[in-house]
Amino acid sequence: MRRALIPSTVIGALALVTGIVLFIGLSPSEAECLDPELCRPQQTRLDDHGYLRAVSLDVRGHVPSPEEHARVDAEGGLSDAMLDEWLDSPEFAERVVRRHRALIWDNISTATRLYHFRRTLGVTAGLWHQTNRSTETAYRGGTDAADCRDEPLTYAADGSIEVDASGREGYVMVEPFWAPGTSIKVCGFDAQEARFSPSGADCATRAAVGDPGCGCGPNLRWCHTNAVRDAVLRSFSHELEQRIVAHVEADEPYHALLTSRRGFVNGPLDYFWRYHRESSNNVHLVPEAIDVDALPETSIDGGGLAFADEDTWSSTTLPEEHAGLLTHPVYLLRFQTNRARANRFYDAFLCQPFQPPEGGIPLDDEVAAAQPDVQQRPGCNYCHAILEPAAAHWGRWTQQGGGFLEPELFPEFRQECFDCGIGAEPCSDVCRFNYVTRALSPEEEGNLGRLRAFEFLREEHRPNVEEGPAGLVRAGLADGRFTACAVRRTTEWLLGRELREGEEAWTRELTDDFLTSDFRYRDLVRAVVRSETYRRAL
Repeated sequence: MRRALIPSTVIGALALVTGIVLFIGLSPSEAECLDPELCRPQQTRLDDHGYLRAVSLDVRGHVPSPEEHARVDAEGGLSDAMLDEWLDSPEFAERVVRRHRALIWDNISTATRLYHFRRTLGVTAGLWHQTNRSTETAYRGGTDAADCRDEPLTYAADGSIEVDASGREGYVMVEPFWAPGTSIKVCGFDAQEARFSPSGADCATRAAVGDPGCGCGPNLRWCHTNAVRDAVLRSFSHELEQRIVAHVEADEPYHALLTSRRGFVNGPLDYFWRYHRESSNNVHLVPEAIDVDALPETSIDGGGLAFADEDTWSSTTLPEEHAGLLTHPVYLLRFQTNRARANRFYDAFLCQPFQPPEGGIPLDDEVAAAQPDVQQRPGCNYCHAILEPAAAHWGRWTQQGGGFLEPELFPEFRQECFDCGIGAEPCSDVCRFNYVTRALSPEEEGNLGRLRAFEFLREEHRPNVEEGPAGLVRAGLADGRFTACAVRRTTEWLLGRELREGEEAWTRELTDDFLTSDFRYRDLVRAVVRSETYRRAL
């Protein structure tokens, strides 16, 4: 406390003056303030118009209008009716969106390579083609030519694409999926429409990269431009906002934000899930965690959503394994390991950040270095004994991605992944990405062939994998951590500072009221801004 730093002689003088003030009937706020800790609350209480401005900025993001200031004068202060109007407004919903975007650090524009760089289309002198040199070489035989001839494409008698002496082909006119009703010149190899190449590669997937028999498909649907990529990334972010706004407008219990199965889709997202989900670069979104067949039909013929319909949203119900924001693609791609996902949840929604032990972790500890299980490794076990079981709640979600590993298709143990782990056969992508296929110590050998989520997982924590992230929310509600943290985070956001000693009773009262209201977020915000603590602007 600042008061403890004042010399004892000064404290005696303050006591004397305070006694005189009280004797003559003056309160400290009416006298010259010699003790800032005692007098500051009375000095900084906002008047009606300052209070109006503060609440408006916090719940709407802008200052009140002159008419609202006049209304305060007429009504003797900020009325309940006016505050309710603000809390029911789209501006409040946007403030809640901004608040939760900050909580989950939702920027994925640079956090992930959602599209494979070798499926990128560019234009040179009016001719569209895939711009990666390796793809150009596969098509045109290693020539220096990056694109094709500015002449219509021709075919040989056997149906193959004809090329000139330098290996360059002509173009075909294509109506691109991102601009229906238009036509562009596309190099013949890039414009190939076959689903499977002569070598058997699926041209809609990553297996098509570098295969000269695969093109971009009908209407170029399996390739993308930089503008297409940006529209999809933007749409993922905006879809998260749509979910939060819908939650606020429905006035649902706060925890439903992290357990709901509500989702939305616009043109770019619908197109991504239909045609682009399997061609991403090092981002595993397959098996897809969305029922693609249930999405609105996408068509360039005018029916359903077109790719360009970025501002048209349709609601959809997601499969039952979803858990609101915690399984949103933005969250899963922003935090690409299960440990990172659990760590952010604990910090943002349980107010329990993981911190290294005092003095850090010793780097030269031979015992620690030899222990592969971080739940038991000295220096690491303090955090990881909690973090590993928590991370297991995302065990059915792909790391470095956002696909869902259904138990029927991805059992806990897979014999082929064990066999490739001991070198009996090459490892498939399914094994390499999702199962333990390497053992660097005898302790790790027992995990070969296991789904990564079960590696070193203790028996009592095994149910976490099937419970999913919603299980963490339920546990936090049961022991009160989630509720107390929601109150703390919201209160500190509105006060613009951390809670102080001496405010525990107030926050307990807020928490009790929050529970009584069935976790209504509007009621919590209303209670905070109506409090004397908020109005004193300390």
